[in-house]
Amino acid sequence: MRFSDRYGPIERAIHYLAFSAPFVQKALAELENDIYAHSHARPWPGREVFITGLPRAGTTLLLELLYRTGEFCSFTYRHMPFILAPLMFGRVSRATARTGREIERAHGDGMQVSLDSPEAFEEVLWLTYLRDRIVTEQTLEPLTTEMISQEFESAFRATIQKLLAERDDAAPARYLSKNNANISRLGVLSQLFPDGTIIVAFRDPSAHTVSLMRQHARFSKAHATDSFARRYMAWIGHFEFGLNFRPINFAGWLDGRAIDAEPTADFWLRYWIVAYRHALEHRTDNVVFVDFDRLLAEQAAYLASLGRALGLRNPDVLVEQAQRLRAPTTIEHATAVGGETLQEARALHAELRAADALQARGDGLSLRMSTRTPT
Repeated sequence: MRFSDRYGPIERAIHYLAFSAPFVQKALAELENDIYAHSHARPWPGREVFITGLPRAGTTLLLELLYRTGEFCSFTYRHMPFILAPLMFGRVSRATARTGREIERAHGDGMQVSLDSPEAFEEVLWLTYLRDRIVTEQTLEPLTTEMISQEFESAFRATIQKLLAERDDAAPARYLSKNNANISRLGVLSQLFPDGTIIVAFRDPSAHTVSLMRQHARFSKAHATDSFARRYMAWIGHFEFGLNFRPINFAGWLDGRAIDAEPTADFWLRYWIVAYRHALEHRTDNVVFVDFDRLLAEQAAYLASLGRALGLRNPDVLVEQAQRLRAPTTIEHATAVGGETLQEARALHAELRAADALQARGDGLSLRMSTRTPT
């Protein structure tokens, strides 16, 4: 089934309207702020969690595992397409007959999603207010704290507050997001949310390269025959693969360089290197590196360490989900890449593993993480 077949003509028309211009999302957000001012004036719980890393690093799985603990709020498919007005349109979706039937997501990796599944829609917020500073003709540009507007910061906080207000229970929820582009914004997130935690997921660079190449080929094929799918991915800021592909220009590594429609294995491996080198060089006290391969190998023990690092009220609920972990579908190595590039990637991978503070020993957490207590 084609991606566009999941949406009827009316649903597609609503998506076109929602993303026709930034003012549509902004206007609805401001209207919702006025209408629901009384209902989202709840205490700010803080301790947000931002999951990031290059795509195919296990970020979606981490999002789902944490969301299933019941301690977080996040964007879900019910909030599409009016992401900045989650109260109005989340409630409309739940009040209609739209069901939460699970289907396999477009990546073809076996992960099932429904209307109630958390998803990476936060980038819509960044693009609505900062598109001209992020998106260029061929690339995405990293952001620094000087590039953030007060309007964006206020909108970010207001949107989170409204997501929190969706919760009917008395227990304070915490904001949870997955946004792969945030790997280029670690300093910005640390300044905006100093009490938050930024999880940077990584995996073996050779296997990761193969997975990136496969997904790019898959989405390129889909975009060539399904224009709505291509527009949809661009609307939500997913430029990681396919005909919309715009790599992040870490430290200007792509300046003056044309981006091939079918990047080579060497390109993807170099992209992995510059991305995670940037993460290491720009990490702050609230950045936690998570080794996806170690998570799959150590499972419950690793989840227990992650639960303690995040100060979950009931970390056992996270640990119980270890049964959902399985080996990655991509196990081949990028044999087409060797020499100095592969050696550099392996050396960087060793640095990342050394920086991983969740080594499932029970005492391997960084000082900042281990001193947090649940609320």
